[in-house]
Amino acid sequence: MITVDGAERHIEGVGNGPIAAFVDALQRDRGIALTVLDYHEDAVSAGADAQAAAYVQIRGAGPNGAGGTLYGVGMDSDIVTASLKAVASAATRATQKAAAK
Repeated sequence: MITVDGAERHIEGVGNGPIAAFVDALQRDRGIALTVLDYHEDAVSAGADAQAAAYVQIRGAGPNGAGGTLYGVGMDSDIVTASLKAVASAATRATQKAAAK
């Protein structure tokens, strides 16, 4: 589920993992073409309720993307959710950059 202009939207994609599937879903549904260049994750705290921080470096392209290197960060107690939030953050930056042109 993603939120576009305040409305929730169900998107689907395929890939060899959750990040690849999410990137594919953004391309299919929103026309946002991204290439993940780098991914990194860290634990922000210790213990059972630790927060995870995920960082992605992407290159945007396509009609709704923007060329160049952009970054996204996501935090959540679940590392997969943190990763998807990081990709969403980078995708938002790519669409804002494209809209500004």
